[in-house]
This record gives sequence, structure tokens and C-alpha cells, in this order.
Amino acid sequence: MSLDGKVLAITRSVADSQEFSSLVRAQGGRVISLPLIKVVPRGLEAIESLLVGLEKKKYDYCAFMSPKAVDILFRLAGKECTPRIIAALASCHVIAVGPKTSTSLTSHGVQVKSMPSTYSSYGLVDLLSSMPTRGKRIVIPRSSEADEFAARSLSDLGMLVDEVFLYNIIKTAGNKIAFKDFALLLHEKKIDAIIFTSASNVKFFFEIMDSINDQPSLIQPLHTYVRAVVSIGPFTSAELKKRNIKYIEASEHTIRGTFKAAELVLSSKDSTKIQ
Repeated sequence: MSLDGKVLAITRSVADSQEFSSLVRAQGGRVISLPLIKVVPRGLEAIESLLVGLEKKKYDYCAFMSPKAVDILFRLAGKECTPRIIAALASCHVIAVGPKTSTSLTSHGVQVKSMPSTYSSYGLVDLLSSMPTRGKRIVIPRSSEADEFAARSLSDLGMLVDEVFLYNIIKTAGNKIAFKDFALLLHEKKIDAIIFTSASNVKFFFEIMDSINDQPSLIQPLHTYVRAVVSIGPFTSAELKKRNIKYIEASEHTIRGTFKAAELVLSSKDSTKIQ
């Protein structure tokens, strides 16, 4: 198998990295999960703000950037409010950024009308730039940690943009023993690849590693300890670039895309195709 005996670390919890783990195990590899973030849903007032705007037909478009936003929306709403959300979303053009986001929306009874070909904020902007958007209103339910690229770029297209923050992302307290063990594995070069799944994960990874005082710190750049550092998309890549970390970016900005990128490098004798 192409990943036989290889060890890949991913910056997600065990529960959130199941898809990646299944793909790696199927190729004979092993996965270490590194939970770095905690998702904290906001109160019901965020949902009410979104609903009021949709019900008043204030928005022409509603864009969901991730399945996490969809899941949190319906989890907070509960059974009583779910029909109201579905009816409200039916009044506008719903965009799902990525197939998992689309599947999540569909499973809740929401009709998805568009999905960009690139599963990121860049893809959303490209999609809307080809549509009649000047003077149109869009709402984006998302994390409070989201970058400003989408809102700024859509405003530049002449759209009126609102963001409704459904949840916060904070650094997990983490298991320091587990991170100390991981640091030792890195120094012993027993990790073949590390996969970063968000810009926040990059920042928190280095914060946690720097806080491990009684273990060797990352004296050299991270990419010198592993064969591949993989980024899920452009904003994650930007955080790695700030730290002068060489990386490869998944051509498809999904977990499956990160797996394919890691597999390509680790199954090849030439691992120099990094930025």
C-alpha cells in the first residue's frame, strides 16, 4: 500500500478526523489526531437575527461556508424552530461552499441552488462574480473567527454583505502530555506528514508547541521534521507562509483533498514539490 507504515498527523479531534483516518488506514497508514480548537456556539439571538432578516426577505443570497455552520444553526434552533428556518431559507438563493456543506443542508430539508467549483471563500467570490449581484444582499452565517476576504470582496462586487456569527472558535486547553509526546515524535522524525485544516489550527499549533517548556522546541522550521506539511486551502497556507514553513496545498480544499496531497508526496521518492 502507498502509505504502508506512514504516520500522518491531522489538526482535528478524533471525531472530526474520521474521514481522513479511514482514507489513511485503507492505504496502510496510521493517523494521530491533534485537537487544537473548541467550537463554542453563540446564543439564540444570532439565529433570531438571521431568521428575521430572511423572513423579511432582506436577503437575495445566503451562503454557508461549512457544514459546521449548518449543523450549529439547526442544533441551536431545535425541532420547534427548524421548520421556520427551512421556510425562511426557501425565500432566497442558498449557496453551499463544498459538497459536505451541501449534503448537510439537504439533509435538513434545505434546497441548495449553487455550489462554487472551488470550496473556499475564493470560490464563493468567483461564483458570485459571474451572477447578477450588484445591489443584491447576501448573508453569511459563520464563525466569528472568519477572515474578512469574502465580505470585503463581495462588497467590492457591489453587494450588501451581512455576516451572522453563529459560533466562536477558541484554543482548546489540550492534553499537554499528548503534545509533549508528539513533539518528541517530531524530533525523532517519526511523523511523515502533518495536515493543517484551518488558519486557526496553524496559529494554535505553534502556540501550544511553544508552551511545552520541558521538551525540545521546534528549533528548525516544521517542514524539516516531516516529509510533507499539507494545507487545506489558501488561508491556511497564508498562516504557514508567515512562519516560513514549506508546504503543499490541496488542489481540492477538502479533507479528501488533503489526503490526496499527502499521499502524492509520501508515495513518491521525490518530496520536493512544496512551496
